[in-house]
Amino acid sequence: MLKKISLILLVFVAFSILIPISAQAANITITINGQNVVFEQKPVIKNDTTLVPMRAFFEALGAKVNWEEKTKTVTAFRGETTVQLIIGHKIAKVNGKSYELIVAPQIINGYTYVPLRFVGETLGDEVIYDNGHIIINSSNQRTRVSSITAPKNTVSETNTFSSSNITSEKDLYLLIKNALENNEDEITFTLSNSFYNSVRSSGTVNDILNSISDIVDLILAHHPEIGYANKWTISANSFNNVISKVSIKFEYIYPKDKLEKMKDEVYIKAKEIISQIIKPDMSDIDKVKAIHDYIVKNTKYDYENLINNTIPPESYTAYGVLIKGVGVCQGYAAAFNLLAQLAGIDSIGVAGTGFNYSGSMPHAWNMIRIDGKISYVDVTWDDPVPDQGDNVRYDYFNVTEEQLAKDHSWDKEKFLEKYFDYK
Repeated sequence: MLKKISLILLVFVAFSILIPISAQAANITITINGQNVVFEQKPVIKNDTTLVPMRAFFEALGAKVNWEEKTKTVTAFRGETTVQLIIGHKIAKVNGKSYELIVAPQIINGYTYVPLRFVGETLGDEVIYDNGHIIINSSNQRTRVSSITAPKNTVSETNTFSSSNITSEKDLYLLIKNALENNEDEITFTLSNSFYNSVRSSGTVNDILNSISDIVDLILAHHPEIGYANKWTISANSFNNVISKVSIKFEYIYPKDKLEKMKDEVYIKAKEIISQIIKPDMSDIDKVKAIHDYIVKNTKYDYENLINNTIPPESYTAYGVLIKGVGVCQGYAAAFNLLAQLAGIDSIGVAGTGFNYSGSMPHAWNMIRIDGKISYVDVTWDDPVPDQGDNVRYDYFNVTEEQLAKDHSWDKEKFLEKYFDYK
């Protein structure tokens, strides 16, 4: 049985709506590298996108600009970056690679206007919206604007992330995973344009926050060994449907001091187990078998609490399986993941549905990669119920996707091979 542990609270902070019929003058201010910049032609907003006068903006960013009248093409150069935009076209090119714009460059009142955020970030700059004020920091003068908050009652270096850091799903995945591994209370970050493309979102605030929450869910499915968070709150500062800052606050199933002691204890135990069951001359599949067998022989499935609907929180964790010797499927998968990682085996958890004689129920197991080949291990279903001591089954050991799919169902797009390399 897989415990559903997410409770999503979407909070919208400093969110204002502007729906222009046509391009409208924007009452905003712009600061570039700490200096207020006033353009002769005011910025305008169209379809929730801030447009700025092309030549003045590029030159303020230190870029050289070429204009080709015949093709209506703007080409800007700064350092090793070349940006090319065509009036009326939503496809822009950055160093020859095509990107789709929300709003095309256009001529307004006789002047050429281009999308501010796209231009700034493609040049490697940080673009921050703050309640009507736009702050741009060039890549060589960037300020540190958002941070991961250190856990309470601990002293640690504050990690910081700017808009250019979170450029993809992988960036955010690793940021959140690191926060959960270190029992962080809160992380704060900004998003670049490329992140929106990476999550295939429509770009609305609500969709982006839902996409971020889906990534938290995905991490907890892939890494049940760090699955001690039971609730998270996602909030965003936004202006004209453009997100400037995102924060995620985590709540855990145990108080922070207890959680840290539990995780230390289970890690020490896991290292001890690996030293006992893994030998230097073992092949990778032999290591997987040793881990599989250890968990089956030393764990009792928490069946009584399952049927009474009284499963304690630790049964869903590696702590329950490796320290108390009792768990349900999520705990089995968590323990397997932890031990596999310590043994140098690629493993991620899989969340889905299992089908057996009693019907269907939420379930969890593991996907492994050995010598470039993907297979699956369901330690829970190889552990007899009621417990039979050292009796180990291998019905679900190192099976193929086709074999497992006979009585397991899961969203395969969420459990792809690429996630082994998200580390």
